[in-house]
Amino acid sequence: MKTHFTRKNFIVLSCVFFYLVITAFCALCLDAKSSIVRDGNPIQLIAKAFGFTLVSINLATGVLCAMLGIYTLLFAAALIYETRLAKYYGEKANSLKWLGIYVITFVVCYGLAIGIGVIAHIPVDATALGYSFSFCLQAFLIGLIIFIFAAALVLFALLLILNIKNYGKPYKWFGPKVEKAELDEKLQERIEENKQIEQGLLAAAFGDVKAQGVAHTTESNTNSSTSANSSLENNYNLVKERVFPGLCKIDTIHEIVLQEDFANDINLATLCEQFRNYLASHERLYYDMPTIRAFVAGLSASRLIILEGLSGTGKSSIARYFSDFINEKSFFVPVQATWRDRTSVLGFFNDFSKTYNETEFLKHLYEATYRARHVNIMVLDEMNISRIEYYFADFLSIMEYPMNDWVLKIMQLPYDFEAPLHLEDGELHIPETTWFIGTANKDDSTYTITDKVYDRAIVISFSDRNEPFQVVGKSDPITLSYDYLMELYNHAQKDEDNRLNGADIAKFKTITDQIYDSFDLTFGNRIMNQIELFVPTFVACGGTKEEALDFMLARKVLIKLDGRFEEYVKKGLEELLKLIKKTYGKGNFALSQELIERLLKRF
Repeated sequence: MKTHFTRKNFIVLSCVFFYLVITAFCALCLDAKSSIVRDGNPIQLIAKAFGFTLVSINLATGVLCAMLGIYTLLFAAALIYETRLAKYYGEKANSLKWLGIYVITFVVCYGLAIGIGVIAHIPVDATALGYSFSFCLQAFLIGLIIFIFAAALVLFALLLILNIKNYGKPYKWFGPKVEKAELDEKLQERIEENKQIEQGLLAAAFGDVKAQGVAHTTESNTNSSTSANSSLENNYNLVKERVFPGLCKIDTIHEIVLQEDFANDINLATLCEQFRNYLASHERLYYDMPTIRAFVAGLSASRLIILEGLSGTGKSSIARYFSDFINEKSFFVPVQATWRDRTSVLGFFNDFSKTYNETEFLKHLYEATYRARHVNIMVLDEMNISRIEYYFADFLSIMEYPMNDWVLKIMQLPYDFEAPLHLEDGELHIPETTWFIGTANKDDSTYTITDKVYDRAIVISFSDRNEPFQVVGKSDPITLSYDYLMELYNHAQKDEDNRLNGADIAKFKTITDQIYDSFDLTFGNRIMNQIELFVPTFVACGGTKEEALDFMLARKVLIKLDGRFEEYVKKGLEELLKLIKKTYGKGNFALSQELIERLLKRF
């Protein structure tokens, strides 16, 4: 149901316009001193028969009549539009709500018409105004009578022409009667038949052998049933490859032998140091060690890493070259401002071409299902140029589940359709080897990242330009398997020396309790689980527990105070800064202290 006018609506408006033309002609004939039509014309005779008194009109009376005619046409158009608007919203056009709207429209239209007519009579003379309204009433009434008479003549003329044209044919009213129930049944049968045909054509486009057999038999009755079925069996896989050409191509080349000579003699601390040296010596990119440790440890705590900061600070580079360093190839996709839903990432089925529009993102994710031992890093460049919660919503939800339940519903496949090998029932299992890394600029061209996204991700901030340093030690790339990387993470997280003990938790709880009391800010089990995974891995990378807790406090909790300028916030930040220095000492928790001082400068 759409709101634009239909042919029926224009027919109604044409009838109203025709009636107004007749009314205008009647008004011209009713003028007692008209110089255009003669006195005593048939319209005047009809008026006298009704006992109307003929009057002479002036310009003011003409304006009143014209305004009543114009606003009558406008009211008819508005009424038709409003009734269609009611149906568009699924409401009853005769409900009290819409009846009230019709009344308001009527009052507005005729109020304006009468108001303009009265203004034309200034200075207002009650007698002259009364004559004008009387004249308009006569014109509209006689116009209605003539319009009905003319409409009846046209109707009877059409009936006459129709009956002459169909002379000799039986009239349907006198033919065999068909009960309404029987008509409804036949109509329902036709609807079901059409529905089955449409479903058959859709299934045939997808590769349903039985449906193709039906379609083939319908289109070509001359071929035998045996030859039709044989042809369908030969074309079965061709249909699958037409619907999912990219995924099927991946299926055909997955047997290529991949590099399996992985390194298994490196620890996390060496990994971080060698990666930093690799960036400096091979790419002339210089990062401080805490940033490298946070990146590597962050991979153990979340499958979503966000690298945010100003443009040109090396966010994209660290994601790209980590894959190169471990002898893999990361996948880069630039996020577009037009991305509004999952189809921008995962594609969609095109009803017109009967093929699935596969995105490069989907094809790379599908290809990763064949690389069970290889780390798969997928980078969303400038991910906040569109709202992350819109196009990435499915992944944000799925990553909350156990890895066995990381299943994406790509599309509903027809029955008996042979899908690509790793697209069972139209579902794709996200490989557990996958990490999503998003880069985010902080400027006026981007959207603010919400807490929903922040809470699920490990966020690393790039705000300063790092100075070059002299490379000492190994800087060669390595070949690292997913299995061995997870083994390193698991070993680090099980090491009691790396984990938070009771004293560590008690000290940190002092800070978090102060934050809750001052700002009503807390974090749930999700962030606490991330801390329990991140801290021991960060320590195994060569850092300290205090540095890891400082990073998580600054990036997961205190960052939520950015943009709040209430008076109590300033006082709370000052007290929190004193508590951190008292609890951990002046030299520790540098990130949190720096962030608090930067927030205080804004007051």
